[in-house]
Amino acid sequence: MASSFFSDFADFAAQAATTGFPALAQQRALDGITDCVGCIAAGRREPLAGKLLRALRGRAFEGSIDAETAVMAFSDRAALPTDAAIFNGALAHAIDFDDSSHPAYAHTSAVLVPTLLSASAMARVSGTDAINAYIVGLEMFGKLARGMNNRHYENGWHATSTFGTIAAAAAAAMLLRLPAAQIAGALNLATSFASGLRAHFGTMTKPLHAGIAARNGIQAAMLAREDFGCASAALDHPYGFATVFNWGPDKADLGAMGKPGEALEILTDYGLSLKAFPSCGATHPGIEAATKVHRWLAGRKPRRVRIGVPELSFRPLIHHSPKTPLEGKFSLEFCVAAGLLDGQVRIDTFTQARVSSPEIVELIARTTMEVDERVRFDPEWATAVRVETEDGAMHEELVPLAIGKVGRWFSENELRTKFMDCCRGVLADDRAGGLFRTLRDLPSLDSLAALQRQLHVASRQAEARDAASVAA
Repeated sequence: MASSFFSDFADFAAQAATTGFPALAQQRALDGITDCVGCIAAGRREPLAGKLLRALRGRAFEGSIDAETAVMAFSDRAALPTDAAIFNGALAHAIDFDDSSHPAYAHTSAVLVPTLLSASAMARVSGTDAINAYIVGLEMFGKLARGMNNRHYENGWHATSTFGTIAAAAAAAMLLRLPAAQIAGALNLATSFASGLRAHFGTMTKPLHAGIAARNGIQAAMLAREDFGCASAALDHPYGFATVFNWGPDKADLGAMGKPGEALEILTDYGLSLKAFPSCGATHPGIEAATKVHRWLAGRKPRRVRIGVPELSFRPLIHHSPKTPLEGKFSLEFCVAAGLLDGQVRIDTFTQARVSSPEIVELIARTTMEVDERVRFDPEWATAVRVETEDGAMHEELVPLAIGKVGRWFSENELRTKFMDCCRGVLADDRAGGLFRTLRDLPSLDSLAALQRQLHVASRQAEARDAASVAA
């Protein structure tokens, strides 16, 4: 079974192009796509957007989108589909507000949605086609993870990029309408494009990983379309992806991957999770717990803070005294401090002024983060926040599951509120609302042309930040 997984998956993807998926799977995919486009808008405000536009300057073109170019979202530029995928993917993951998937420990939509946008520039793609390809890409993310995590993650790989490259190849090959044999070729080729190190967490390169994965997956599909030669079993070969990327005591267990399409990943409890806060997902239960404690404090000052976490939390949450907004996104101490003091954590929480503010820095110094025996082995970042006030009172809140998980999925209003917040400063409210409606109507669209046009819009505010980012 293991040696034929890619060929089995290719058959599954080719069949899914015509048979589709259950309504609940399609609805979750639509929510993920909608949410991710909002995150791309939020990323357009970040310094990395201007840096990428300049880096791609010689390969990005002003003017309308044509048959050979794809939109560079929220700009007046278009580019080759592979370059547009880099840009859009990096923006999608720029502020860490995009969704995630367990068991992959990866940001799936930040790879898959840019892949869909670029593929739709190379072939006629309907809204339903895009949704089906998204589900197929997510399926690859999850199945690889079931066979290779947690060793893959512990070895230092960023699965958004490693698993994501192969997932993007699956989605792109499906949208290019490749036959099963060529889809399998794309998957095998993609194994040699995969990379991405966790050493880059807390830097601009981490979100770049999502764009690189989307680009590389598209490139693999384009090569496969030309029958470019490659190994036929690059996943399980003795020198293949599973062996090389999973060195160490816990070898890959490809038998655990299961059959593609069975126990469909998007329908599992943790296959897709939306984000309520713009920071690493491992911070989210702690943030919610902190905001609950904030209400209990009712203006009293916290003297000491104890954060109880699973062992796993120490792996992504590497910045215990953050110095920059990006580091703050991977600092549970900062996120909890902001939740305790401000009662909320939003996009504008992660500014240099707030990270460096004396009250935040002082509270972090009085905060300890340690393994809590109640949640030691919890895989979903369950977190307890206990506060002692200056008058000796104590209170604790424990949050076992973050908002946005399947058990606490976003309502339509919550999804729209987050989307509009992400678009603020990039699109006027009426344009943002129109874009949201187009995305919600995606299943009825016979092409993505209308969506591409709405994304192909210059933002004067974003362009001003692009200019400022030259010195950033």
